[in-house]
Amino acid sequence: MLITAASGLERLMYGGKNKGIIKDSNVAQISAAIYYQASVISKLETSVAFKNKFKKVIFTQINKDFGEYIDAQARIKPQSFHHVYEWKKVGQKDARLFKINMIDGSGISFKVNYEFKQSKTSVPGKKGRRRHVFANKAAVMEAGMPVTIAPRVAERLVFETDTGTVFMPKGASVTVLRPGGAKVKNQFTLYYSRWFSGTLINQSIKRSGMQQVFNRSMTKALKIPGEIKKVKYSFAPNSIKMMADASVETAFGGSMI
Repeated sequence: MLITAASGLERLMYGGKNKGIIKDSNVAQISAAIYYQASVISKLETSVAFKNKFKKVIFTQINKDFGEYIDAQARIKPQSFHHVYEWKKVGQKDARLFKINMIDGSGISFKVNYEFKQSKTSVPGKKGRRRHVFANKAAVMEAGMPVTIAPRVAERLVFETDTGTVFMPKGASVTVLRPGGAKVKNQFTLYYSRWFSGTLINQSIKRSGMQQVFNRSMTKALKIPGEIKKVKYSFAPNSIKMMADASVETAFGGSMI
């Protein structure tokens, strides 16, 4: 309504003489002030700075809360989540093999998806034997994919078991049906779905403080510039729009703190 009403204010912002009568500068100033604030609100519809800030504030909180949620679940159920962390670092933030991404949408909307990162640490071994890196451990174990292990350089496979060292026949391979164990398949996907389809996502958005950030930035953007406060009989609409555009970009493009 404010934006619609402002469209009729342009003629009131022009001063000068009208049939020998000098217009009151107060009318021009008040009209310019309202026009300015309406222009600020209108600018939000197209402001890249506003949209980016809105998304960044919310996604940052979602990323933090979801990561901590999975970390907590992993410490409670390491058998189900050990595959999405580096070896022997289950539940540790700096050892996560998963991440969520923000997928840009129209306006201020966005979507979220996840991906698994590659492991960079060696598979734990015994007796100092040569180790290897199971790079795709998170994705493979989450999907419950069988893994076939075959010798690449050596003649045969040699591996440790609870009962001792096993020497496979030359060229023979071993297939591990459940490389992560019986409790890992689709566990991350399950808890990801629970978090984003339940109340936790809504609580995270509220906790982001976006409303407070928006209110502070809007208060800053809506502040009437000194140029409009000057006693004048005439204001140019285009100049006011430019001031409004610059104010929105400054208010929403700066720090979130």
